Amino acid sequence: MSIITEAYLFQGVEKTTLEHVREIAESKSHPTGVFLFHAGDPAAHLYLLEEGRVRLRAGGNGQVAYVLSEPGEVFGWSSMVAHPEYALSAECVGPVKVTKLEKKALLHLLEKDTHGGFIFFRHLSELIGERLAKAYQATISVHGERAAKSYG
Repeated sequence: MSIITEAYLFQGVEKTTLEHVREIAESKSHPTGVFLFHAGDPAAHLYLLEEGRVRLRAGGNGQVAYVLSEPGEVFGWSSMVAHPEYALSAECVGPVKVTKLEKKALLHLLEKDTHGGFIFFRHLSELIGERLAKAYQATISVHGERAAKSYG
């Protein structure tokens, strides 16, 4: 079983499409301290965490925005939401193994399987919403409720 079939992002996508996704997937290991990408880099890949921990930072060595530690967690969303650059930097906290999916190839597969593409983007929007809610909660815990206005 691969991380692609385990990840919530791909649950419900047809097996044929998942096989094609596995074909374009690149599994890579990285040592502690490596940056997988920096804020401002072209957003060309989506990542799935296989093993280890990845710290998402605002800027190169800026404030920690989020830490990923569960297999199947997704990062590098900017590549899938028509944002030309990564908004955060991704740093390996200890040895890390990730699956890397090239944006154009993945979008091509999802366009061919419109139902699977719908499921993928619905799951992606749910994951983004969950992370946004956690960010709001973190802001409230640090700054109090007055500083955490939400218009969404």
